[in-house]
Amino acid sequence: MHIKSKSAVIGEALDDWRDRGLLDPETATRLRADLDRGGRRFSFNAFIITAGVICLCFAAMTFVAANWDQMSRLGRLALVILALWAAWGAALWTGLRGLHWWHQALIVLGCGMFGAGIMLVSQIYHIQGNAADAVWLWALGTLLAAALTRGAMALVLAIGLFALWHGMQIEVYGRAHDLNLPYLGWWLAGAAMALWLHNRAAAHVTVLALCFWLLSALTTVSPPELAALILAGLSLAAISGMLASLSGPHILRGFEGAALAYAALMLGLVTFYLTLSLTEPGFRDLMETEPDPRGWTVPALLLIPSVVLALLGQMRGWTLSYDLWVTVAAGVLILGVYLLIPLPLLPEALLLAVFIWITRMGWRLDQRSLRVIGMGGFVLALLMIYGVTVGTLIGTSGFYLGAGVILLGGAWVASRLDPRRGKAS
Repeated sequence: MHIKSKSAVIGEALDDWRDRGLLDPETATRLRADLDRGGRRFSFNAFIITAGVICLCFAAMTFVAANWDQMSRLGRLALVILALWAAWGAALWTGLRGLHWWHQALIVLGCGMFGAGIMLVSQIYHIQGNAADAVWLWALGTLLAAALTRGAMALVLAIGLFALWHGMQIEVYGRAHDLNLPYLGWWLAGAAMALWLHNRAAAHVTVLALCFWLLSALTTVSPPELAALILAGLSLAAISGMLASLSGPHILRGFEGAALAYAALMLGLVTFYLTLSLTEPGFRDLMETEPDPRGWTVPALLLIPSVVLALLGQMRGWTLSYDLWVTVAAGVLILGVYLLIPLPLLPEALLLAVFIWITRMGWRLDQRSLRVIGMGGFVLALLMIYGVTVGTLIGTSGFYLGAGVILLGGAWVASRLDPRRGKAS
């Protein structure tokens, strides 16, 4: 049986509705044109083209490496320049002929040859320096190429290279207050280009690169627990922003759902980290003896955007105002439990509650990614709690008993309060 793509099924449905008079010809034509504009989405054929270009990159590099000692210095340099301009010439030719995915892939090939050229030239002339600087130069040239050619795949490569450059800056043990702030400038440039190109793949990689930078703060900022609390506040602010955008403005042009999933995943990871940190004596000592009010002021200030958006949603009657207020409540609970009153088993209970809330939000918004994050995190949290408290089985069983009773009781109360109850015929 031949399996059709989603666009093909929708196109056939449009033709059928037009033929049966369910759609007027003008509306059907406009819908067909809008469907055709989305026809450049990444397909299996595009994957084959991209994989072939990647193989060509590796073939060129391995061929040069195999024959490096037999080639003269001038021959090596000429080969690098020839391969670079051949890739860009092929990209120009395919672009003029309207071969979209060939054009995009060959742009990436040209950017790859540019990076290989940097490495090979430095090896030819024995240029000594930091390898991270070479990666930064490669990323900068790739970003410029993406801007000049509107190459979405090249933009994805550039964002990934900048993230690699940042990762190469992180020392094994880290340095306090070393956040590599210049990276944010290059990240903002990539994010602006992703918005300009309306490319979802670049948007996904952009968000992942930002998450990578934020998580790296846990290895560079002292104390890392304070960085985790700040990161939790930023995640909650991002969740509130996405919920507000979903209520009407759609600032990210339909990417709000994906960004919301990333923010929820980040919140879950940070909550896991804080819960595990509470098992370390140093964390409790820090929170009990640290007199500096900055330990709670910064995370508390990060709740202000969530409160403002919740009030705005209440005044304007947004459909997601309930979720905005729940986000504020989650922030208050996280700040109180992990910073002010870290009582036994209370952080673990809050960890479970966070993932239940994420799952509930996924069902309310009909978003599968949130449901997967919530349910997966809930199961992992149960396993983590068991692993931490395995030495006290009575306490563990009591915790699970209480959690189970609360969950089942909450489900029973919710079913009794459901306005649709009793209306089924």
